[in-house]
Amino acid sequence: MYILGIDLGSKYLKAALCVKDAETDEITVLKLFKLPHKASKQGTVIDVVKAKEAFGTLMDKLKLEFSEQIDYFVLSISGDNVNSYSGTSTIPLWKQENEDRRVKITKNHVNDVLKAAKMTAYNKDDKVELHSIPQEYQIDDQPATQNPIDMYGVKLRSSVYVIQTDKSNMENLTSIPESYSIDNHKVVFAPLATAEAVLDEEDKEAGAIVISLGDQTTELVVYLNGILRMAKVIPFGSGNITKDLKILLKTDYATANAIKKENANAFSKDANQEKIIEVPNSSAQKNEYTEEHISKITEARLKEIYDFVTREIYKGSYQRQIHSPVIITGPGSRLNGADKLFSEINNSRTVKGKVTGVKGKAEDFTEDYFTAIGLVKYAVRNDIFGDGEDSEKKKKIWDRLKKFVSDLT
Repeated sequence: MYILGIDLGSKYLKAALCVKDAETDEITVLKLFKLPHKASKQGTVIDVVKAKEAFGTLMDKLKLEFSEQIDYFVLSISGDNVNSYSGTSTIPLWKQENEDRRVKITKNHVNDVLKAAKMTAYNKDDKVELHSIPQEYQIDDQPATQNPIDMYGVKLRSSVYVIQTDKSNMENLTSIPESYSIDNHKVVFAPLATAEAVLDEEDKEAGAIVISLGDQTTELVVYLNGILRMAKVIPFGSGNITKDLKILLKTDYATANAIKKENANAFSKDANQEKIIEVPNSSAQKNEYTEEHISKITEARLKEIYDFVTREIYKGSYQRQIHSPVIITGPGSRLNGADKLFSEINNSRTVKGKVTGVKGKAEDFTEDYFTAIGLVKYAVRNDIFGDGEDSEKKKKIWDRLKKFVSDLT
């Protein structure tokens, strides 16, 4: 089965063409694509025409380099108009005719309490649900459980984490593949895909905090006891650092971006106080700044972004419950000192994220493609296309039948 993960980022469309093994569910990355575009701002599509053009260019490249048919497409969605909310509800299990009132919990009870919990979350007619993630269940005063089925009780309580977006935002995004007669697609919240790329099930069970620094946005994902607890997008990224350098160093954007990558250090304590960096400007002369000065500009903006992140983490008291190293990833994580600065601010060990759970050339799996690869991994792990074993068996039978017919002819 061939699956294409498509991350329509703020500046580039990144795609990962993968194949899933029908027997083992093992994922292999076959090809990676990266195409510039000007269709999005801070993760949200603002020009559907340009987005369709970029998508069309990707389809053309696929036709040239890949002859097989793609079974499924997974698109990322992000931006300010994707929101997440928690809902909680309790339902009675007993009926009046049941004398002892204790009832054996079924799948229907679970569905009922989840539906009631979702209704308590923020919900409007102009919203569409992207993901609904059950948290723990509690039966009467018993300890919390993740699977209450076949247990006995009088009342069942549950909470659910709902991620939703504007209907118009979803329609804008899904119209892109549909304009090319592609309807076998699903949409996944980008932070979930990014986190999926760098986490395995053991990481989620132990508890994990993932921070992904993009160009125009920063993603935050928190897992605890194997359950998604938080997924947020903060509308600031490493591109804001470039803008600060452009203004304060009095230079153009391209030069500021190059200085950020080559000379800046987000952890200014490591910067050289004496090293001089020449910065060209619009005049014939060049301005001169110390490496320390440039690093302090960089540090100030990244610290502001990290402050937003840490406030969200502490809202849920997750820092006290998760003892694993914080994972930092995304293109912005390549900035010198980005991991050190967060470690100092948050008083935690920080590591760089690496793709896990897929096969392919590891050297090709740079931070640029983490979300695209994670989209495919998320789709397979959560079976979002509803294939299941039956669909795989039907596909194998059909393939054998086609081979049998071709042998006869």
